[in-house]
Amino acid sequence: MERMRVLLIEPLEKPRLVEIDHDLDTMQALVGGPISCTYPWEDLVGLVHCDTGHDQGLPMNRMLKDENGEIYNIVPGVFFICGLTEDSFCSLPDELAEKFTELFRYPEMYMRTMDGHVVCFRLGSNEAPIQII
Repeated sequence: MERMRVLLIEPLEKPRLVEIDHDLDTMQALVGGPISCTYPWEDLVGLVHCDTGHDQGLPMNRMLKDENGEIYNIVPGVFFICGLTEDSFCSLPDELAEKFTELFRYPEMYMRTMDGHVVCFRLGSNEAPIQII
């Protein structure tokens, strides 16, 4: 069976490169349900996550920001970043693995405050907590 190298990003963990079987069952087992892929960057990569993650109440993992640095989504549960071919997923090239390891280097912990706000702490960084809502 064909294998591919992906960047695995788990809640409260640092990103790590892993090799997985290139099949639907493996990908679904990795993310905890039916997969969905989004393409939030211009790079030839896909962000593969659990399509029902929000409905399942999976823990918040990492925020996604637009080109202006505005948060537009928080990916729940485990996800991975893979390379893309014209019609499929493929191994993540080394330079993109480095780029996205750096982008997601700090695990994020989300907490709801007593007044209903959601605050993000980027563990290991010197950044102040970020108020999301």
